[in-house]
Amino acid sequence: MFRSDLGWPACRATYANPRSGLVIHYDSVDQGLAGKDHSACLTYWRNTRAFHMGPSRGWTCIGYSFMSCAHGYVLEGRGLYKTQAAQPGGNTTHYSVTLATGPTDPITPEQIDAVRELRRWLTEPGISASGTVLGHRDFVPTSCPGDRAYALVRNGTFERPPGETTEVHDMLGLRIGSRGEAVKLLQLRIGRAGFGDALGGTGADSVYGPATAEGVRLCREYVGSRALAGYGDEMTAHAVDQVEAAVTKRALERTEISGAVLDGDHAPPEG
Repeated sequence: MFRSDLGWPACRATYANPRSGLVIHYDSVDQGLAGKDHSACLTYWRNTRAFHMGPSRGWTCIGYSFMSCAHGYVLEGRGLYKTQAAQPGGNTTHYSVTLATGPTDPITPEQIDAVRELRRWLTEPGISASGTVLGHRDFVPTSCPGDRAYALVRNGTFERPPGETTEVHDMLGLRIGSRGEAVKLLQLRIGRAGFGDALGGTGADSVYGPATAEGVRLCREYVGSRALAGYGDEMTAHAVDQVEAAVTKRALERTEISGAVLDGDHAPPEG
């Protein structure tokens, strides 16, 4: 959706020709847009522009180049060939796209695919931007674009071709310092994998601290990872996969043990 479709005039920001890639952003507050009609995304985008151009910012127009919404649409912000107010150190070299999500909002498969479509368009000969995808925190110390989105940046999810279905696991991107229900889910998974003792007396307290990190490391070690020091500090895609594998492995072992006990109980007497 272009600026004109939103009733916005041309952006008066200075000219730039960002050729170095695309930078992922998010909002610092949950928006809940995935559970709302697409019209809520349009309202959010208009409100963002009003805030950026209002007295607290005073920018010439909305700060980002584009927005990818939870329903799979890309909305134009400053658009092509404009200096942004998005990532200091990269406002003239990289385009920007915000996911319009907060710290615990889901990142939908449609949203991911919209970013991929945007990236493909930006790399076409008429625009010729690089296909590199970075996160806001690659430029300055910040929580943006959130741990989950940044994990997707790091594992190359946004750089894959459009059309590939990608589900984002709730635990992806969690790390030491994370809090909330997704952390509690992880801790419960650690317990089901047989390593609940690593969590100590607090158990599933929804806080990702050193004890949870050790539980993750033990899960990974259990399914064959080297699991060196630090292997539990962050839930990368590999870590998520290995924690889930640990839960499955433990469940199978318990089933085998239970089956063996039942077989023994019903075995015919000797003699």
